[in-house]
Amino acid sequence: MKRLLQLIFLAVSGFIISQNISGKVTTEDDVLIPKVLIVNMTTDQKTYTDASRNFIIDGKMGDEIRFAKESFKLGKIIISSNDIQSIKLERIPQEIEEVKIINKNLARSREEELRNSIGLPKGPDKPREKPAEAVNDILMPLIGIPPTINFQAIYDVVSGKSRRLKRLYKYEDMQEGLAWTRSNIDPEYFAQAGIPPEKLNDFLMFSLRDEKVLMYMKAKNVGGITISLDNNIKAYLERIAEK
Repeated sequence: MKRLLQLIFLAVSGFIISQNISGKVTTEDDVLIPKVLIVNMTTDQKTYTDASRNFIIDGKMGDEIRFAKESFKLGKIIISSNDIQSIKLERIPQEIEEVKIINKNLARSREEELRNSIGLPKGPDKPREKPAEAVNDILMPLIGIPPTINFQAIYDVVSGKSRRLKRLYKYEDMQEGLAWTRSNIDPEYFAQAGIPPEKLNDFLMFSLRDEKVLMYMKAKNVGGITISLDNNIKAYLERIAEK
């Protein structure tokens, strides 16, 4: 009898531990989302939604499952049953560059109109100085009608000032992007993947060689940068293992 109870206990335990969790991932208006990254944070198992937009992953009660997709906010659930799960991801509002430019131009023209009508002084320009370009600021004025010589632009290009300004702005933008990334990704996610907190900055710098990481960092897209960073974990761990 004791032996029978032990076998029943082991069978039940095995079922609880090895059950499959399945379901589908949709938008807030119930549109199925393809190629969503699904991660079991407890076991570090990873999978993607299949061609039918469904997923299946091993898990047990209490496991945390996370969902990441470009242009969507990160989603997560705690497993409470092995029933089919319907997961909804919230879309990140996307601004169209052309619309932003149009809106900026409209706002600028209205601001200028108001300033002229009530006599307001012009506000301060953007603090960044525009680096001189050889073609736009030197060559084009020379072939214009009438031709002009931009001595300041020639000096900036020849002296290397333009090149230094570009490097400085690139560095400032990179630091701003890294600060945003560190404050928006979950360090625990990467710690469980084998990257401890003290190595996170090194991992981020390593991952910047990936154009997608740069693109999503610039766009401040949490879901996209999480997936892009995830794709660089294996290569980074291999690199530090070699050292």
